[in-house]
Amino acid sequence: MNTTLQDLSTEEFEQLIERAIDRRLQVWLEQVLDALAALDDEDKAVLRPEFAESLRRSIAQARAGEDIPTWSDIAL
Repeated sequence: MNTTLQDLSTEEFEQLIERAIDRRLQVWLEQVLDALAALDDEDKAVLRPEFAESLRRSIAQARAGEDIPTWSDIAL
């Protein structure tokens, strides 16, 4: 059975958007990592420590399944 956006509750709609964003960010991160791994001068390439640490934190948070705040969690 097909469900329209009108049929979704606010929570279901937020979950749908969150999953779409999570998938897009995962694809983007994989593309960044693939691009970094494909460098011809890989032996000479050095990541800035802040960037490398940020990537490690992002990967750890993604693996741990940490949630990002939803619209209802954000006080406008």
